[in-house]
Amino acid sequence: MSTQNHCSAETYYQQAIEHWKLEQQDSALQYFKKATKLEPSNDHYWYALGGVYHTNKKYKGAKFCFERSLAINSCQPDISLLLCEINYALSNYSSVVQCSELIDLKSVQNTEILYKIALSLQEIGQVAKAGEVCAHILEIDDQFWQAKTLAAELLRKQGYVGEVKVLLLELLQQNPTFGNAWNELAICEMAMGNEESALAAFTQAETYTQTIKASLIGSNYLFEFSSGLRTPQEVLQAHQTWASKYFDLQNQSIKLPVFDSVRKVKIAYLSGDFRSHSVSYFIQGILESHLREQFEIILLSNTKREDKKTDVFKALADQWIDIKDLDDEDITQQIKALKIDILVDLSGHTDGNKLSILSQQIAPVQMTYIGYFATTGLPTIDYWITDEVVHPLETPELSTEKIIRLPRCYLAYQPSPEAPIVAETPALKNGFITFGSFVASRKISDYSVMLWAAILQEVPNSQLLIKNRNCRSSIYRSELLDKFALCGVDSDQIILDEAKPSLAEHLEIYNKIDIALDTYPASGCTTTAEALWMGVPVLTRLGDLMVSRNSASLLHALNLQDWIAETDEEYIEKGIQFAQSIDQLVLLRQGMRERFMQSELYDSQDLTRHLEDFYLKALQEKLSGNREVRL
Repeated sequence: MSTQNHCSAETYYQQAIEHWKLEQQDSALQYFKKATKLEPSNDHYWYALGGVYHTNKKYKGAKFCFERSLAINSCQPDISLLLCEINYALSNYSSVVQCSELIDLKSVQNTEILYKIALSLQEIGQVAKAGEVCAHILEIDDQFWQAKTLAAELLRKQGYVGEVKVLLLELLQQNPTFGNAWNELAICEMAMGNEESALAAFTQAETYTQTIKASLIGSNYLFEFSSGLRTPQEVLQAHQTWASKYFDLQNQSIKLPVFDSVRKVKIAYLSGDFRSHSVSYFIQGILESHLREQFEIILLSNTKREDKKTDVFKALADQWIDIKDLDDEDITQQIKALKIDILVDLSGHTDGNKLSILSQQIAPVQMTYIGYFATTGLPTIDYWITDEVVHPLETPELSTEKIIRLPRCYLAYQPSPEAPIVAETPALKNGFITFGSFVASRKISDYSVMLWAAILQEVPNSQLLIKNRNCRSSIYRSELLDKFALCGVDSDQIILDEAKPSLAEHLEIYNKIDIALDTYPASGCTTTAEALWMGVPVLTRLGDLMVSRNSASLLHALNLQDWIAETDEEYIEKGIQFAQSIDQLVLLRQGMRERFMQSELYDSQDLTRHLEDFYLKALQEKLSGNREVRL
C-alpha cells in the first residue's frame, strides 16, 4: 500500500468520523466506503462502515462489512456479538449460533443479545444449550421476562407441561401484558386438552404480542380453534378474518408461463417439516415416485431442526432450497426467479408455516396438501387436495380454496423400516382387553374422555394405555385422571406412559394394545397409520369436517369401514362389541400388515400418478383462465 493511498484512506476515514459526529450519516457512509475501497485490508474501516449500516438497520450491508472486518482480524468478540444480533434480525438462526461459538458467552453481560442467541439455539434444536444461556441471562437479570418464558418453553418441550403452566401463571401475575408468556401458556393449555383456556390465552397473546410475529400466533389460534367442535361457517370466518387482518390480498397477479409440453413442469413443495415428522411419512413416497422426465421437483425447506431424514429429502430433490434463514422478501424473489409452475404448501397453519409467502401470488398455481385439516383462509391458494371420504360431495366444509377430491385415499403412508414385527393379540395372554391412544395430548378432549369412559365401564377388567410426551408431567397426569374419575372410571384402569426416545420403541408399544381408540373431534392420522401397520385396528368417530375424518379415510383405504362410527352411541357400541370379539381381533391382527400392503394406503406410485394428472390439469386450466378442474 503506497503512503499516498494510506493517507488518502485515512483522510477519508477521518472525514467520515467528522460527518458522523455531525449526524450527517449519508456523507459519513460515502467517506467510509472510499476508505475501504482504498485500503480494503484495514479491519477498522470495515468495522466503521458496518456501524453506519447497522445504525440505519441496513442489516445485510452491516453483515457484509462486519464479516470482512472479522476475516481480517478474528480477535474481535464485539463484532461477533454484533453479527449475532444482525443475523438474528435477518432470521439467520444457524449463523447466529455459529457466531456465538466464537465468543465466551459466560463473559457476555448483554442480556438482549444473549436472549437472541438462546432463541436461535432453540430454533435449530439445541435445547440444552439454549437452557444454559437462559440460566446465564437470569443470573444477570432475574426480571428478564423473555428469558423466563423461553426457559419455561424449553421445559415444556421436555414434557413438563403442567409444571410450566404453573410457572407461567405466576409470571403473568407479575407481568400480565407479556405476550410471549400468554402464547406459551396457550400452548400449555392446548397440550393439556383445555380448549377454551387455550383460545383465551392465544387471544391475549395476539393482543400483547412482542417478539413473536402476530400472524403466527393467529395461526396457533386457528389450529386450536379448528380442532374443536365448530360449524363450517365459524371455521371459514375465523380463517378469512386472520388472512385479511395480516395480509394485503388485493391486486394479486403473476405473469403466467407459456405452457410447453416439451419442457418439464416445475413443482415446488414448501414445508417446515422435511425431517422426522408426521408429514415425512406421507410425502416421501410421493417424492420418490414422481416422473422426473416430466417433472422437476423443488423442495423449499423452512425446516429449522434438520436430522437424518432431512438428508433423505435433500437427495430426493432436483433442487433443494433452504429458506429458513431468509426473510419473506428474499424468499419471494428466489421463488419467482425459479419460475415455478405449481407451488404446493405442506404446512397450512401448523408450526413452521410460510403462509406469509403464499399470501402472495408467487406461482401460477398454488395448493395446500397433507399438513393441515382446514382451509388456510387465503384466496391466493387455488386448491385444497383431499379425497371423497374426507370431503364427500355433500360436505358442509367451507373453504377459500377449491376442494379437489382425489378418486382414492389422498394419502399414502411409508412405514418406517424400524417397525418391529406384529406381536400376537395381547388379550390372549392378558385375559383382558387393552385399549390404547398414542395421539398428541392436545387431541384428548373432554369429549374423547367421555366416549372412552363409556366403553371402559362396559368392558370388564379393560384398561386404557395412553402414551404421549406430556405424561411425564405429574400435574398433567393428575388432571387427566381426574377427568376420567368424573366420568366414573377408576385410575386403576388408566395406564399413562411417556413418549419413547426412538421410533422403534414407540412402535413397539402398539404390541401392548388390542384396540386403538381414536379421538374426537380431532381424529388421528399418523398414529392411525402406525396402529394399522402394527396390526392394531382403530375405532374412529366420524364428524362433518376434515378434522374428524382423517382416520376414516385411512380405514376406508384398508376396507375397514366397520370400524367407523357415525354417532356417539355407535362408537360406544362398537367399542364394546369389538372388545368382546377376541377371535375377530386375532384374525384381523394376523392379517393386518398384509392387508395394509395390498391397499392404496401403501401405494405411493398410484397416488403420485393421480396427483400428477391433477397438477397438469390444474396448470392447463389456470393458463386458460378457468379454475374448474375435473378429475
